[in-house]
Amino acid sequence: MEHKNRLGRRLQIREIMDKLRFPSLFSRLVSVYISILVLMLVMLFITFTHSFQSYFVKYTQDIMRKQAQTIATEFYKEGAYSTSKEDALEKILYRVQVMSSYLQATTWIVDQKGEGLVIGKDSVQNMAQKLPKEANLQEVFEGRAVGLENGFKDYFSTPVLTIGYPMGVGEKVQYALFIHTPMPYVLQTIDEVRNLILKVVGIVGTVMFIWIYFISKQMTKPLKEMNTVAKTIASGHFDERIIVKGQDEIAELGLSLNHMAEELDKIEENRRSFIANVSHDLRSPLTSIQGFVTAMLDGTISPEKQERYLKIVLSETHRMIGMTNTILELNKMEESKDALHKTAFNINSVIERNFASLEKRALEKGVSLVKMFEADPPYVVADLDGISRVVQNLLDNAMKFVEQDGTIEVRTALKDDKIWVAICNSGPPIPKEQQSEIWNRFYKGDRSRGMDKRGVGLGLVIVKEIIKQHGEVVGVESEENKPVIFYFSLQQKKANLF
Repeated sequence: MEHKNRLGRRLQIREIMDKLRFPSLFSRLVSVYISILVLMLVMLFITFTHSFQSYFVKYTQDIMRKQAQTIATEFYKEGAYSTSKEDALEKILYRVQVMSSYLQATTWIVDQKGEGLVIGKDSVQNMAQKLPKEANLQEVFEGRAVGLENGFKDYFSTPVLTIGYPMGVGEKVQYALFIHTPMPYVLQTIDEVRNLILKVVGIVGTVMFIWIYFISKQMTKPLKEMNTVAKTIASGHFDERIIVKGQDEIAELGLSLNHMAEELDKIEENRRSFIANVSHDLRSPLTSIQGFVTAMLDGTISPEKQERYLKIVLSETHRMIGMTNTILELNKMEESKDALHKTAFNINSVIERNFASLEKRALEKGVSLVKMFEADPPYVVADLDGISRVVQNLLDNAMKFVEQDGTIEVRTALKDDKIWVAICNSGPPIPKEQQSEIWNRFYKGDRSRGMDKRGVGLGLVIVKEIIKQHGEVVGVESEENKPVIFYFSLQQKKANLF
């Protein structure tokens, strides 16, 4: 029982951890953006408040120093017209009080003996004790201004910001002027600015959070739509498409998915066409075989005639085996299971041999066979059996579509270290929209079925696959009132010797 409880707790912890891993792209985007935003705002807040604090302390010191300089200058002027330094000091006390009120400061005016006045906002009184001649006091009497943070700790209960400035007439320093501004007064202003900055950061952070939320939502929305469409396509609905907006990487992904769906739709259409074609081609010989065998079994065909019909049955079975072998051969080619066995051979000789096999059909159809070969025997480096199959398929295709009493012409030519073979026929042109389709697996136009019921629409696919394995070019050219031309290239052998 205890073991089950521990296992249950572990499962609960694992579920909590899985939830914290942000499974969706939207949650990851928001978490990353928010983390970056918070980090930037915190760093900005700390940096700005620290910089402002340093700036404001320096700014306050500068004001205190300017006030001290103004008071010292006023004392100097008054001392030039007064009979004694006490009279000059009396005349500047009001200014010192105004300054002390403005800065919330306490001001000391100390003489050489360490005795002096303490001037506040509303009072002027003598110092309770002599100020010892410490280093800061002595430095002022030597004619130098000093600035201190948190100095004179024995005289103030709170930290103060202090400026010491010499006052005198002529070159002789008669008094040391110390202005003490409480640090809480300075820090209060800094805190007010810090609170203001914090409010601004909060407002900016809220606006940025809302902006990040909607931007992340906008970025992930098309991905969710693509995911939905991709699932629909995966279920077999290849006509589904994604509405693409924009020109960014997500839009390119949408276009790629649409292109994939179009290709899958074509493959599916070709597959259905292939099944229909193969079913038709297999049904015809099977029907013949069934009819002849049934007739022989029920006695409709007499025993002396059975040999003739058995030969027909055998011919039909050979035809079905040939169709099956063609399909299996194409699958093997596309999977590249059979390596090419390249040798050097004369392509003209290969064409001559395949031409000879067409002579009977050409004679029956009244077709003229024309050869226009390269003057020098064009030797190529290729798979002999494969190229022979290419030539045979293209010649067979030309014979299917050539007009009655038409012409089939074969040309070979050397260009850019390649041997180009072109097989032309004077048949009807191939429509533009079909010129790319005829190379697809399972494709078979209705015109081909009407003229020749023996094919399954794989001849040109085999041609393309063999030439593709050679790394060469294959194509077709067809225009109105011009012969249909199928062409392919092969690698030339430099020396015409084996």
